[in-house]
Amino acid sequence: MANKILLSRFQQSMPMCIRGIVEVHGLPNKIGNREVVGYGYNGEETYLDRVDYPMPAIRFMPSSSDIMALREKEKGDWKKLSLEEKKALYRASYRQTFSEFQAPTGAWKGNVGVALLGVSFSIWLFMTFKLFGKFN
Repeated sequence: MANKILLSRFQQSMPMCIRGIVEVHGLPNKIGNREVVGYGYNGEETYLDRVDYPMPAIRFMPSSSDIMALREKEKGDWKKLSLEEKKALYRASYRQTFSEFQAPTGAWKGNVGVALLGVSFSIWLFMTFKLFGKFN
């Protein structure tokens, strides 16, 4: 899937003569037995959790006998489905909920830490030059 995404990014900057070769000798289909359920982002059969395009082209998990039985039961009355069955159906189609993939990751803490290390190194370097420099 990542190769297909990278290939689509490279195709935007490739000359037309090379694009035809890539399309003929494209990547193999790596979705396995996951069901294609829609157009998807940019029309490709990929799975991405995105806020701006919430409906991926393929389901997250491959179809199993348990999930297929739940999908048949889903076609009936939804009041007959238990909460666990509804959650299992959701997790078969999507990897994360909106609140899960929009939750803060805490990556900013590492960036602030690196910035503070840079500032402290600069202060130590300044103090070293001030104490041991040629022009006191």
